[in-house]
Amino acid sequence: MNFEIIDNLFQVTVLACAVLVAVVHLFRHKDRRCLILALAYACFFMGTLYYVLHLAITGDTPHVFYVAEISWIASWFFFLSLQIMRTEGMKLCVLPVPAVCAGLIAASILIFRFMASYLVSGLFAVPVSAVAYLSLFRLQRGTAHWRTDVCFAVCTALQVGLFFVSAFMEDFTRFNLYFAVDIMLTLSLVALLILNLREVAEK
Repeated sequence: MNFEIIDNLFQVTVLACAVLVAVVHLFRHKDRRCLILALAYACFFMGTLYYVLHLAITGDTPHVFYVAEISWIASWFFFLSLQIMRTEGMKLCVLPVPAVCAGLIAASILIFRFMASYLVSGLFAVPVSAVAYLSLFRLQRGTAHWRTDVCFAVCTALQVGLFFVSAFMEDFTRFNLYFAVDIMLTLSLVALLILNLREVAEK
């Protein structure tokens, strides 16, 4: 079987479980971050599901897949809203290191046009670079729950790295570095759920 299908089925399964766990804790704790995480995972799940169904039915990787891309972008906007919520009450300012890192992420997404068009790439660059900035900003300020911010930063790095790695991969039928990074990204997204649930429990 094409390993790309296996990888995406793994991601779909893991994200579906993450949605269910987030929803269960939403009803249990009545906390907004559980709702945001459930929506973020649901969007990522739907984008990946569309992609893997297209791949399984047609046997070809879609060259233009705006449905999946819009879903993935939406999930990152939900992650951004979660980081904004976690940063409420803090006085935001421009810090050099977070700003440079966020700028490099945004520039790389736009220059290398990670998505199907420059417009969609620009929409993708906004939440990913903003999440990276807020995560590094919070880490530099030494706020509580720093492990969650580290995980957010790792997720942005893996997401951007995934696109760079894909540019050098030609064979997606076998396990390679691309799938290793994608699996790490999936597991890191799940780690976000675990860390945020700990924050909710400590409230």
